[in-house]
Amino acid sequence: MSIHVIASNETLLTTLRSTLQQNALPLASAVLCPPGTRLLAPLQALDNAPPGSIVLLDSPISPDHIASDDLVALEGWLRQRPQLNVLLLSEDNSKALLMRAMRAGVREVLPLPLNPADLAQTLQRWSDRPAAPAGQGSGMATTLAPKAQERPGRMVAFMGCKGGNGTSFVAANMAHIMASEFGKKCAFVDLDLQCGDASFYLGSGANKHSLSDLTRQIDRLDVQLLASCLHAVTPRLNLLAAPHSLENAMAISAQDIEKVLNMVRDQHEHVVVDLPRNLNALTLKVLDMADVVYIVMQSQTPDVRDAQRLVNMLRALGLQEAKLRLLVNRYKPRGWVSLSELEKTVGLKVQQSIPSGPEWVDESLHIGQPLSVVNDHNAVIQALREATGVLLESTPLKNRHWMQRWIDQTA
Repeated sequence: MSIHVIASNETLLTTLRSTLQQNALPLASAVLCPPGTRLLAPLQALDNAPPGSIVLLDSPISPDHIASDDLVALEGWLRQRPQLNVLLLSEDNSKALLMRAMRAGVREVLPLPLNPADLAQTLQRWSDRPAAPAGQGSGMATTLAPKAQERPGRMVAFMGCKGGNGTSFVAANMAHIMASEFGKKCAFVDLDLQCGDASFYLGSGANKHSLSDLTRQIDRLDVQLLASCLHAVTPRLNLLAAPHSLENAMAISAQDIEKVLNMVRDQHEHVVVDLPRNLNALTLKVLDMADVVYIVMQSQTPDVRDAQRLVNMLRALGLQEAKLRLLVNRYKPRGWVSLSELEKTVGLKVQQSIPSGPEWVDESLHIGQPLSVVNDHNAVIQALREATGVLLESTPLKNRHWMQRWIDQTA
């Protein structure tokens, strides 16, 4: 592990050098980049830094300058070097800077004035993480096969406004319905990297490989490698599961995810992505790429408050309003909050509501199979079918015989 420092003033540069020396942390280079100097030149000097290297970058407090210059240059540079860990030092502790920094691929934002003890602890934590593999130059090491379709697949992201509201269940079952009942070639990508359990919802966790098997070899990503890591749930539905360990999850960058998702889209008509509820560089990258973003919530006061906050943050980040769709799960007509009150508070119209049905859903969850496989006739699966039809602007294939449904599950 090596540490590179780019500071905007001599005082900070001296402090960083001293902190690293006192904590026996390896300083590979230290460069002064005064305000008004373009950041790209000192960054390019680190083009050949080994995987896992840490770049401590100081940026003066000037949001307009940061947005238009420094972070734009940094994002373009990091796009080709996702194996590096950039930590930003800034006096600006606003959410706006934090979000822009995460979009650019910054791993963490540290406050100024500097606390040497906190800095040393943070650097030690990052130095203990496994290094992601380095890419080969500015492109992939292997030549990609021709695209499977003319246009990239439509990407649909699901994000819960709070934990435990059934987001993964809804996303997984709608993906299964797209493939088995609407005849769409679909991929389900579980990007809840630390707590993803969609692999269980779609087949009792039978998948052998996961997303981390791709990102560890991101420099040689091609359609063959992708195919080897996809789990065929049905003939038309493939699953890319979340990593099996926290260590593997922490090594995945937003740039890795962008490359993987672009290839998945090239091979499928529709890509359903299950996101964690927290906003970070990875989730922001997916939200930017997605064609549709479902905000999943329940009609309860805590959900309404959290959904309002999440929607306001997404709007502040410039996410296109047309992308956002509100989906109410486990809806009870006589619940605490009516749909009209919910819409007024959150500021979005409810696109679909899924009724509460624990007597049907629990069995599906316990045995690890899609709801339509366990119980094909209930109010929950009917609402999920309707939601899928609205999303696809289509209707299911008519009058499928029971034998055809069975073949779809076993072929």
